[in-house]
Amino acid sequence: MSLEKTGEALYDPKSGIEKREHGKSVFDIEEKIKSDKEQERFKENKGGWSGGSNIIEEEKRGRKKIMLIGGAVLGAILLIVLTAVVVIKIRQNAFSQSRVVLTIEGNMEAKSSENAFYVIKYENNNRTALKDVEIVLNHSENFYPDEKKGGLSKSSDRSSKITIGEIKGKGKGEIEIEGKFYAAENYTIYLRPVMSYKPGGSSSEYKLESQIGVKIMTSPLEIEIIAPKEALDESTVEYEIRCRNKGDISFDNLNLRLEYSDGFIFQGATPSPVEGNNIWYLGEISSGTEKNIKMKGKIEGDNFDVKSIKATIYRNESGSGESVFGKAESITKVVVPPLAIIHKINGQSFLNVNAGENLKYKIDYANVGDTGLRDVIIKASIDSPIIDYSKLSLRSGAYESRTKTITWKANDIPQLKILEPGSRGSIEFDLPVKEKINVENEADKNFVIESVVTIDSSDVAFHSLGAAKNISNRVVAKLNSKVILDQLAFYNDLNIENFGPIPPEVGKETSYVIHWKITNVSNDISNVEVKGYLPTWTRWKGKIFPENENISFNERTNEIFWNAGKLKSATGILYDSKEVSFQVSVVPEINQAKREIILVSKAMLNAKDDFTGESISKEIGEKSSRITEDKELDDGGYMVKE
Repeated sequence: MSLEKTGEALYDPKSGIEKREHGKSVFDIEEKIKSDKEQERFKENKGGWSGGSNIIEEEKRGRKKIMLIGGAVLGAILLIVLTAVVVIKIRQNAFSQSRVVLTIEGNMEAKSSENAFYVIKYENNNRTALKDVEIVLNHSENFYPDEKKGGLSKSSDRSSKITIGEIKGKGKGEIEIEGKFYAAENYTIYLRPVMSYKPGGSSSEYKLESQIGVKIMTSPLEIEIIAPKEALDESTVEYEIRCRNKGDISFDNLNLRLEYSDGFIFQGATPSPVEGNNIWYLGEISSGTEKNIKMKGKIEGDNFDVKSIKATIYRNESGSGESVFGKAESITKVVVPPLAIIHKINGQSFLNVNAGENLKYKIDYANVGDTGLRDVIIKASIDSPIIDYSKLSLRSGAYESRTKTITWKANDIPQLKILEPGSRGSIEFDLPVKEKINVENEADKNFVIESVVTIDSSDVAFHSLGAAKNISNRVVAKLNSKVILDQLAFYNDLNIENFGPIPPEVGKETSYVIHWKITNVSNDISNVEVKGYLPTWTRWKGKIFPENENISFNERTNEIFWNAGKLKSATGILYDSKEVSFQVSVVPEINQAKREIILVSKAMLNAKDDFTGESISKEIGEKSSRITEDKELDDGGYMVKE
């Protein structure tokens, strides 16, 4: 059935569709009128339903009770929150880190070795007390606090502790400390107190620190550098460095460092540096004592150049670098006079020479001024026990043995009568070193040849030389030690017994003892080593004397190696020679008949001269069966027999 026909049937009384009761709805007009009348009746009964007023009253009382309970709970919660806030506020007002104060006051300048006073002030502006209060005074090892003052207890070289205990609320206090500084002039030392504490009722620890920097105006360790105010270019200058302890305590493990300007050439010092050419170990300098170092060097520079030397006393501290205790500086002005002179030995200003060596001297002189200079005199002074003056070779001038001086005047060199501006000249002569160096006692060692040449004129004087009128130039030559290596052979030996026929025979084994012997003349030498080789037909027998000598043989290379170690001067002269001996043997073959047979090839010695620093090398030739040093053998006992 269509929707249209269904609708017609619903409203047709003759249709067969059953009529149903209309359901109630709030949208029905009748129901709405009925509801409004009931509402009017409720208002007339003052809010109560006729017949249901008891139920409504119960509901009202229940809601009121719930409201009262809720209000009480809410009030309690608000009270708790308010109480907590008040407690927190009270506690916050009772303690704050910002209300704890720590300061240190005192003079920010101090003199070394004099008493200095400082006050540490602390203040607690909180209502609550501070517990377990301690102050640790941190400082460098240059500050020595007086432990008798201020309740100090030394913890280390860099800190002291002060125990306070409690600081009451709104409490404060101060501690006066006393001590002495020992440091370099213009050095700054920091005093840093650190206070640790716990607020009352709390286990948390807090720390607060303060600091003051103190500039040191004087030093207890005084350095004085004695040096000339002026020095001539190319001249040797001598310095003395004096290190004094003016304080009342000793200082140990001290070092001295020197710093040189460019143009300074170090030439030596007493005592010698321990590192390079500028570090000395001073060790301990007791109160009221001093230690001195003498040093010399050559200065090179232009006219009016300023050359400085700086000295520093310091101590190396473990893990914390250097602690400086004193500094000083000296300045020398370079003066270039009108007269100039310079000389060299074998073309060098500083050299090492050997015994028997011929030394070639050359002196260059000039007038670098702008006026002529009259009556110029040149002198060369050479004084050394190792010079052979008998072989002095002069082309001009005169030698005087009493003063060991050679002099040149205008009668020797006419140019010296008036040395014109820009004029130059040179002088040459030869002077040999002795072949044999006399060593009579332990002091005869570390020989040097020092030569000084001077030039002067009656027309000029130089302020840098005081009343003197001459210009000088100095050259130093050190003598290398003379080292001699001998390689000897014996059949008749005192320490090792030999065997076999003499002269040696083809097909039969004959043994010999080889001796290596070292003589060292004038300087200590170290790292002494000797190497040699056996010919392939020579056998190493393994017997050596002394048995504890450090000598070895390599069977694959036939190399013999002897580590002789260190030899002092005069070994083989005042003391026994350094010597080792070892046994070898040969079994001659038919092709070696009727001639001498080589037992040991050449040997080479290497060492270092401890005085000059020079490397030493000496070579000795091979050794055959012709052993003339064995006086018990016949002259013909070296030819191999068939």
